[in-house]
Amino acid sequence: MKKIATFMLTAALAAAALLSGCSQSGGKEVQEETINKYAAQSGLYEISLPGEWTEEDNSGVAGMLALSREDGASMIVLGMEKSQLMGTAGADVESLEDFYNYVDSMLLNGEAATSELSDAEAVELDVFTKSLAKEGTMTQSNGASGKVFVQCAETEAAYYTIVLSATKKYDDIVPTIKEKMGFAELEAAETATLSDTLRWFNATYALITSLNGGDLNLVAGYEPGEMMESMIQEMLERDWEVTDRASLEESITWLLTEGHNKDALDYITEVGADGMSAEELASAMEESGFTEEQKTILQSAIDAKAAYGDKAIAGWDLSRAMSLIGWGYLANFYTYEEAMDKSLETAQTIQTTFGSWDDFINSYFYGYSYWSGENPEDTSSQAAERRQLYDKLKGEGIYDVDWNLQLTKEW
Repeated sequence: MKKIATFMLTAALAAAALLSGCSQSGGKEVQEETINKYAAQSGLYEISLPGEWTEEDNSGVAGMLALSREDGASMIVLGMEKSQLMGTAGADVESLEDFYNYVDSMLLNGEAATSELSDAEAVELDVFTKSLAKEGTMTQSNGASGKVFVQCAETEAAYYTIVLSATKKYDDIVPTIKEKMGFAELEAAETATLSDTLRWFNATYALITSLNGGDLNLVAGYEPGEMMESMIQEMLERDWEVTDRASLEESITWLLTEGHNKDALDYITEVGADGMSAEELASAMEESGFTEEQKTILQSAIDAKAAYGDKAIAGWDLSRAMSLIGWGYLANFYTYEEAMDKSLETAQTIQTTFGSWDDFINSYFYGYSYWSGENPEDTSSQAAERRQLYDKLKGEGIYDVDWNLQLTKEW
């Protein structure tokens, strides 16, 4: 069975940007008094800093600023709206301490780096209702290390991480930057309105986009860019064994023609569960020594077939096909027009296979439980989390776009 990608792009990209900053060599010393402002692409915040800073590639993460200065100073700022973070895979954040633990596990002590940090004095900024800070040494996976200052903070609307380092004279440079730093949350910019057809496309895989902390107004959640291309290619190879356009199309074709749906229907037949009553099925599974996971897998397949016939968990496969097409664009295996053409064709298939968003997503949920073996009745499971996320996204209007919309080519 092919795996679903639940990669932590936001944290991984922040780590990548931080590491490039930590590994920079010297550069001339700069003693600048001018204060300059730098705003996140998302429009969520701006930071004021002494001196001239260069904005590095944020790799499509609109809430991240990656900044460097000629004297070797570098900074990563990452802002995440609390509502967005609630839907991010791996995050269980209800407080600033929870957020720090999340950042620590994904950025400070993850695959890319390890850190030895102690409590430090936070930069006092009026915008933050609460802050905590750490300072110490970060060591990259390649062995390079350097001193870093990390501050996590919150406002009513968002959580923030600020990571500040310097390749030389850290003890001289960093205190001056902290002393003159300013921070402001910006009024929410009006979000560009997508066409209804593109909103329809994005809604088909809004769950995985949200779980990955992406932007539901962008194809596959992120702006294209060189680092994004590399990250998506790495994820596709790891989780899908997709290494090029041909293997990508092979995976998409499998999802559209067979997928887990065929596997689930065949499984029901193989175990002889067709036609069994609920009582007979429960008894047979007990007698056969099924584990709870195996019971969930079979029960999900049977319930899906009862609800949607031979399209039982096709919603799972079709949603994943749509997300793969989007990732194919970010990985530079498809042009934008090619990705949109394929999305249109797949979306029209989805539209004729199911009768509503609820039917499509319910089939997706059955498919997720079949694939993962997770019982949605277990409130601690991702199966339950995804159902809660769907309700949340519905409340935010993501699925207000008409299911029966006439999908048209607009690119």
